[in-house]
Amino acid sequence: MKILFVAQNFQMGGIQKALINTLKEVSSSDEYEIDVFTFGKGVFMKDIPPTVNVMVGSLLLQLIATPFAEVKKEKNLLYIVLRIMCMIIVRIIGSTRLYSILLKKHRLDERYHIAISYFNDVPGNYFNQGTNLFVDNFVKADKKFAWIHTDPIEAAFDYETCVNVYKNFDRLLCVSKACKQKMIDFIPQYKHKIQVVYNFFPINEINEQALQYTPFTKGTTDIVSVGRVDNFTKRFDLIPQLCKLLKDSSICDFRWRVLGDGPDLLSNKKLAVTLGVDDVIEFIGQCDNPYPYIKQSDVLILTSAFEGYPMVIGEALILETPVITTNFAAASEQISDGHNGFITGRHLEDIYPVVASVIENKDILQMMKQYLAENHYTNQKAYEQLVLEFVNND
Repeated sequence: MKILFVAQNFQMGGIQKALINTLKEVSSSDEYEIDVFTFGKGVFMKDIPPTVNVMVGSLLLQLIATPFAEVKKEKNLLYIVLRIMCMIIVRIIGSTRLYSILLKKHRLDERYHIAISYFNDVPGNYFNQGTNLFVDNFVKADKKFAWIHTDPIEAAFDYETCVNVYKNFDRLLCVSKACKQKMIDFIPQYKHKIQVVYNFFPINEINEQALQYTPFTKGTTDIVSVGRVDNFTKRFDLIPQLCKLLKDSSICDFRWRVLGDGPDLLSNKKLAVTLGVDDVIEFIGQCDNPYPYIKQSDVLILTSAFEGYPMVIGEALILETPVITTNFAAASEQISDGHNGFITGRHLEDIYPVVASVIENKDILQMMKQYLAENHYTNQKAYEQLVLEFVNND
């Protein structure tokens, strides 16, 4: 069976990591011949399995599929100028038209059994889209799938756009049961197309990489948060505020490490200084291997406003690190509240008492670690779901 995955890029991010894990799982079987067409490149390119055939877009397509901050890091004046020109053009002619012009030149002649648009096409964003368009218009395939990684309502998907685009797809694969239900509520006319496929995790690799180095000397309570530092979605700006509440309550014997880069990293660092909590927060920045930090920490905390099925929670559970997470739609599909972690409300006053409680009562976290040691994480359910979709011809 010949399968095509279409990606925006392989930059650092949860969807990119989920795609790498899916490629590893699917390419390990002799039943599947895998191609990837990616608009842009990124740090995860090196992790694509060698048996996967990779096709990369033209320079212009690469530039618009790469965040401007990453383009600037290249310090290539031509790339920066071209990216700015694209930003101007897209405001004049619209993103769909610009993508159509560029993607038409990449039309694939080969026919696939299955073609998969793996990324969300984010409405209202000039460049964070295009994979649905490419699979829909420029790929020949017996079946076409679109992968949905987030809550469509919270992420402000455009109804008319989704109705128009998804009518030509055979399956809409959601990363959680909650995400599936949200999609059904959002576009009920496509209920028959909407299914669930959980994210895959390279369990052995995660455990091996977690032992590669010792990131810090253990303290009384070590807290870690990992992800793209984007306050709109991930709400990392809550962390300095939580630390302020903890210190105001004379709870100071903890260290909170934040791993990840993103548009709000600098503003969050400044907020920590302003609130006088920079002594208990350490902003690590981008980290290619965060697993030693997660394994050595006592708890991982997720402060997100909304999520689909966050990779970092699965990674923490694999490494037997308890999780405190906000109550995004699929939280209960990963966290058994009170057993392997806690699910809180999304506001400061909801998260604070739970964090304070586990810092002051370390026995709670030890009991959770014991539970995780006795209930190992597996990929079995995700594999069964995906194979079912590959062989289902209805």
